[in-house]
Amino acid sequence: MLLTSIVMTLIGIIGMAQKIDNSVLFVFFGCFGGFMSLKDFQTFKTFTENKNAWIKSHIGRIVRALIASVTAFMVAGLNIGTTLVWITPTILGTIYIVYWSRKFKTVKYRKIKSTATNIV
Repeated sequence: MLLTSIVMTLIGIIGMAQKIDNSVLFVFFGCFGGFMSLKDFQTFKTFTENKNAWIKSHIGRIVRALIASVTAFMVAGLNIGTTLVWITPTILGTIYIVYWSRKFKTVKYRKIKSTATNIV
């Protein structure tokens, strides 16, 4: 994803330099994807420290994909391009993500101190 984001950003910059319409979208989504990729790297480091971090991440990703799919279907498939159609799936999906994220509160693993004992 990080590599794809970098390529998208570069395509957008080249397109903007050549005055191609909608090239700013490539820059925007390329930068946004790059940011999300870097946040993913940080999140993956915490999977060993937080018990439920992986399920929260997984649920968030699934619902974000659902939001994108529903929005794309409504805008491109049904040819409904109102602002309400663009925003409603995001609002409902965000509420759903927050609900499930709170349901799976992060639980920290307790580190067990090992004590060395001499066994004779």
